[in-house]
Order: sequence, then C-alpha cells, then structure tokens
Amino acid sequence: DLILDVSAETKVGALSNAAVAYVRAVLQAHELSCFFSTVHGADDVPAPKPSGEGLLVCCRDVGLDPAQCIYVGDSPSDGLA
Repeated sequence: DLILDVSAETKVGALSNAAVAYVRAVLQAHELSCFFSTVHGADDVPAPKPSGEGLLVCCRDVGLDPAQCIYVGDSPSDGLA
C-alpha cells in the first residue's frame, strides 16, 4: 500500500540481492513496474548488499544526492547497506 500512496513526484527505486531480471519480473507480475524509476539486482551493481554501492547506483539513476534519499529495507543486510 505504501508504494501506491507515494506522491507521483517521488522517485522510487528497487535494489535486491536477487538478479535484476527476477526483480523486474516480480514487479511486473504485481503490476508495480510503473512506480519504479530504477531497478537493480545484485548482478548489475558493483557489489551486493550489505555494500552500499548499489544504493549509490540507484541515487545516480534518479539524479539525487544520497543525502536526499530514504532507504527502506526488509533484512539485516539492508540495515548494513
């Protein structure tokens, strides 16, 4: 529900430790792809989480400084990232 409530002006990205093709397939299967400005998986960023490198890639993709972003995760490796 959160993703549906986010303002249209808000840029949303997805970063997963799964392969990017899988992430895109899941978003598409749930008709959520249109809400995401950037989508990445562990196989298309410099290093998987808990490295923060993938988060930096997402920030660059949406044209924002990391200080302007909020990251929401669902696992311990997300907290470390």
